[in-house]
Amino acid sequence: MKSPSGFSLLELVLAILLVSLLGGVLADRVLFYQEQAEKSMMEQTVGALRSALMLQVAERLPKGRQHLTELIASNPMAWLQTKPEKYLGDRFGPAPGEIPAGCWYFDLRDNTLVYVVAGRNFVANAAGKREVRLQVRNHAFKPQVVLATADISSIEGLSLVLVEPYQWF
Repeated sequence: MKSPSGFSLLELVLAILLVSLLGGVLADRVLFYQEQAEKSMMEQTVGALRSALMLQVAERLPKGRQHLTELIASNPMAWLQTKPEKYLGDRFGPAPGEIPAGCWYFDLRDNTLVYVVAGRNFVANAAGKREVRLQVRNHAFKPQVVLATADISSIEGLSLVLVEPYQWF
């Protein structure tokens, strides 16, 4: 008698399960690295903005401290030669869901630069929003002091800082 050639039904099912398992692991890894790339892109943009702020301060400081106050309420994206591809411009308190994930915007309501996170491993902030908020602040910033009325001699330097810390991964 000849032995049957080809797969048995059990071997076929095992092969399909193994390929499915490997495909699932591969998809998970691809999503993980895609999110790592998103985080790196966001942090690289923040680094470029911080460098641009230092250049703006260096340019304005010889003219006098009063010129630094303009930077506190300005849009940091205006300092870049080329804006990020997914920068949507100025908005005044956009409605939830109006800004797609993975995009930047400048919130005119509180002068903050916002990145809406697309990644699934990002922990939402206290308000339940999945975003990173940045703001230009005086080194000597105190929340109870309104900078628009503060003495310009109190400006010691400016930084682009996180409005609230975030946790990603």
